[in-house]
Amino acid sequence: MPKCLILMIKFLCTLAFLLLFVNISSAQNCHCQDEFLFLKAFMEKNYVGFGDKVGPDTRPRYDSLSAVVSRRAAAEMKPVYCLGLMKEWLGFFRDGHNYIDISPGKLFSPDSAEVIRLSPRALAILGERRKGIEGVYHTADSTYRIALLKSKTKDRDYAGVILSSRAPTWKRGQVKLELKQIDATHFLASAYLRDHRPDAENFTFDGESFSGGGWIRDGVPARKTVQQQWPAVQARRISDKTFYIGVGSFDESNTVAVDSLFHANDSILRTTPNLILDLRGNRGGSDFVYDPITPWIYSGPVSVQGVAVLATEDNVKGWMALLDEKDIPEPSKQYLRRVISQMQGQAGQLVDIAGDGTVTLPEVRPFPQKVVILVNGDCASSAEQFILEAMQSRKVTLMGQPTAGVLDYANVRVAAFPCLPFALNYATTRSRRVDMGKGIDNVGIKPDIVLTIDKDWVAEAREFLEK
Repeated sequence: MPKCLILMIKFLCTLAFLLLFVNISSAQNCHCQDEFLFLKAFMEKNYVGFGDKVGPDTRPRYDSLSAVVSRRAAAEMKPVYCLGLMKEWLGFFRDGHNYIDISPGKLFSPDSAEVIRLSPRALAILGERRKGIEGVYHTADSTYRIALLKSKTKDRDYAGVILSSRAPTWKRGQVKLELKQIDATHFLASAYLRDHRPDAENFTFDGESFSGGGWIRDGVPARKTVQQQWPAVQARRISDKTFYIGVGSFDESNTVAVDSLFHANDSILRTTPNLILDLRGNRGGSDFVYDPITPWIYSGPVSVQGVAVLATEDNVKGWMALLDEKDIPEPSKQYLRRVISQMQGQAGQLVDIAGDGTVTLPEVRPFPQKVVILVNGDCASSAEQFILEAMQSRKVTLMGQPTAGVLDYANVRVAAFPCLPFALNYATTRSRRVDMGKGIDNVGIKPDIVLTIDKDWVAEAREFLEK
């Protein structure tokens, strides 16, 4: 039985991406309401989870939200505000596989940034603020420092103005952040990235910081956080008894690196009693990337739940685009061709492409004898698929924090917006876990042993394995 592939198309490498580029004048003529109505119609037709998420109990709330967003989108607005509205609407589905990407281009050049000049007195007053959201803030890594002040327009209530920046693309006085107040502690944020592309998300203000501690008020101690960037692959001996391997991504581009890493360390793995497999920060990619890992942790037959794909014309196009991906191996492309053929023969239906079943390998390797898999809230998608399979092994203990919970609706495909330089990413397959009441979306996979961020997780795993 073929495995369920959770394949993330990299539209940056496709012709579709090139079509997203627009110049300033054409983008300014894009109408947000038209873009939103495209998004709404596309999701209703092609998002595999729509029928689950919009039913008799939720339809009134969905219709009400859609009407409000459509009405707000009718007003003339900058692309970043339109993006914020559409991301707010997508949030209804609570599915991490539905999101909007932004392409770079002339529209978001550094020269296009709004500039607000602050007098020394105004800056001094803001620096003394300790109540309310106004004040002076810096990013957790001190790359940026901004003054956040009231600056009301029809689209925002506050503006964050650059005071200093380590990034050469940002200059003093430029508006880096805009906030629209929702209630006392919640804000819709329109932010601009390092290259001035817009981004939009919901911020919660706790009195000292917002954006989950990403922006911290001057004078407030920074909170300790877990490392956010993880190498694609890494390996080292921890002791005579324990070997460490980290895999930061299951993206198709990491296929050769993962395979080479396990081949290079074959003799060590065959003779070392304990393995620490660090998956922190692994946002997923494709199931076939973790194939070289599975034999080392296998202890017996593994149960897997099947998936079904929504067979629409747009979804068929999305799956066909994967056949041009150079990082996908030929056996996986053969599977893709079979899926596409099934979809074309059953248009408009939910088509089973992988049934429930059991995966059995030819042998149980004597080493490693015990395996700790380190997981955190950044483990998602096919990383979670791997974890669901790995945790069935008698060798494996999960340690860390619950995973992201982004897997029940998967196999992301991409669609370009009609006018704005945005790309919609959306899920096309649905796991049988949903019908079985075993879904993990917005819940995650809980570890056997919970670790707090003040601990050295690798040291904790070694101690557990060697005690």
